[in-house]
Amino acid sequence: MGRLPAFVLLNCISFSQGFLLDGLLGPSEPSEKCYTGLGCFNNAPPFHSHDRAETYLPADLSAIGTKFILHTRETLNNATEEAMTVSSQNGVNLTHFSRARATKFIVHGFTHSARRQWVQDMVRELLKHDEMNVIVVDWEKGAQLPYGQAAANTRVVGAQVAQLIKSLVDRYDSNESTVHIIGHSLGAHIAGYTGERLAGLGRITGLDPSDPYFQNTPPQVRLDPSDAEFVDVVHTDGSSFLELGMGASQAMGHVDFYPNGGVNQPGCDGDLISKITHTAWNAATVGYYSAEGAVACSHLRALDLFTESINNPCPFIAYPCVNVVEFDKGHCLTCSGHGCSRLGYHANTMSGRGSLYLTTQDSSSFCSYHYQVNLTSENAVDGLFSVTLYGDKGHSQPATLTTKNEILNNGDTSSHLVTTRSDVGGLTGIGVRYDKSHTLLVHLLYADNWTLRSAAVQSGDTQQRLVGLIGTRPSVGEGGASNMTQWYRDWTKCRRGRGFQHDTEVQGLDQV
Repeated sequence: MGRLPAFVLLNCISFSQGFLLDGLLGPSEPSEKCYTGLGCFNNAPPFHSHDRAETYLPADLSAIGTKFILHTRETLNNATEEAMTVSSQNGVNLTHFSRARATKFIVHGFTHSARRQWVQDMVRELLKHDEMNVIVVDWEKGAQLPYGQAAANTRVVGAQVAQLIKSLVDRYDSNESTVHIIGHSLGAHIAGYTGERLAGLGRITGLDPSDPYFQNTPPQVRLDPSDAEFVDVVHTDGSSFLELGMGASQAMGHVDFYPNGGVNQPGCDGDLISKITHTAWNAATVGYYSAEGAVACSHLRALDLFTESINNPCPFIAYPCVNVVEFDKGHCLTCSGHGCSRLGYHANTMSGRGSLYLTTQDSSSFCSYHYQVNLTSENAVDGLFSVTLYGDKGHSQPATLTTKNEILNNGDTSSHLVTTRSDVGGLTGIGVRYDKSHTLLVHLLYADNWTLRSAAVQSGDTQQRLVGLIGTRPSVGEGGASNMTQWYRDWTKCRRGRGFQHDTEVQGLDQV
């Protein structure tokens, strides 16, 4: 194995199995380390425990090398940036900083830097959305192997960010409540350490916060809701260590989003063997970044979702539910009770709190529109079902409701979650396709005629709900495989509005 693949695998092991590697490489450290202006840091409990086996103390400031880079619309247009170091904060004069604008901090995680493309993309989308001060925290030197040392360094970087914010408040009469810190991986916990040192930090967004040394630890060790007035967290890689999951599944915010259940994102490898195989292959044939994209695909997806949410008109609506299993059945598309919220940049515009779920696509545009489809059968059938949704903006692609044959008896209701990449608009109809199973037993036991008693569709995004009492009896096509498609159009339009539900019957029916 070449040097690059070996390094990539070592990187993976250090991150996901960090406690094993650090046990071998971890040096003997003193119990406390102090920094001028930042205070002292020790490795006593709770920073040393069963869930946090490392004994590292933060490195020297020169070894961490934290830098701050200010971006504004002016610097973006001039292809320039305004850089500063922590040691010079009290004396620096920021030409382009404005107290009249909101301030966003972007904090990268393990092995990353301010030069990463995702950082530049996020800066650009933020400044496209509005005039603001965007400050990138670059701690690349302190974010390298071993993982345990990088995890320890986050405490000092968090203190440095807090020091900068206090300096901006003092020098420019800025306001902590207008500051929003966006942190990925270890950067999410850096944001937490920053917030605990400030009285009124406005918002923290944690993008797949790191699991090793942080999950199941006390709140003062990790990101938690007390670190800012509003803490929203996106979980995308909460698989177990054995699957090389890098993100924490534990809820850490006022609202925690779990796209696709918070694990194994669409388009990413989900099992250990696939991750290792593709990582080694990509490293050998393409390069480091491609290899990282294979093993950390789900971990990095949180960045894609947040960045896309800034200016995408698709709302990334997420819904309260008891668990992802019930959500995948389509049982949770109402916004009553704790309410819904929007994953990403606009999470603070809605009242939803707690654990929320949504489904996303496997590539950009990642946002999905969610619908619950209920089909009630009048007689027993066995086969595959698919639907096409129709609205005043167009129609969806046919969506298969089941991956294997489903049996419906008289009066049974089949409930499913259907997602579309495009917005079909206000619902006007639904097309239902039924393909009868080809087996001889099914042919003998089940009639060729299927009566669909009723169909109901609810849009999660608009909360529009339509119910049609059908009672039609289409026949199965030649060979037992039906080409039958029922089109139910001219549904009575329902009023829209979050939390509002209204049932209505079909006023017209065209059968094709």
